[in-house]
Amino acid sequence: EHDSILQTMQLYVDGCRQGRADTMRAAFLPGASFFGYAGGQLAEGTDFLFDWIDKNGPAPEIEPRFASVDIHNSIAMVRLEMAGFSGKLAGSGVRMTDLFTLLKTADGWKIIQKAFHWH
Repeated sequence: EHDSILQTMQLYVDGCRQGRADTMRAAFLPGASFFGYAGGQLAEGTDFLFDWIDKNGPAPEIEPRFASVDIHNSIAMVRLEMAGFSGKLAGSGVRMTDLFTLLKTADGWKIIQKAFHWH
């Protein structure tokens, strides 16, 4: 299950690197939630996330590290630390901490929730 979860998470990382929401969208279950603060303002909803990724553009220097993967049968939690985030909206050298909740579905592991902290 660990490797399958990381395959789902890789879709998210690849979407961030490429600046393409359509790449990461496959990792999310429709109706997934998304919350955090971007520039001091509350950011919520996956529509916000997908739009932001597309507008930000590529961030090829991202350095992802899966700090923890906690699996409990049909649910999992992943903490992703990303350094080197850049782009039109992010600027350069941004570091982020993301907490993901995933659900095992008939189509594999899907992200059902993401909360983030922009350092």
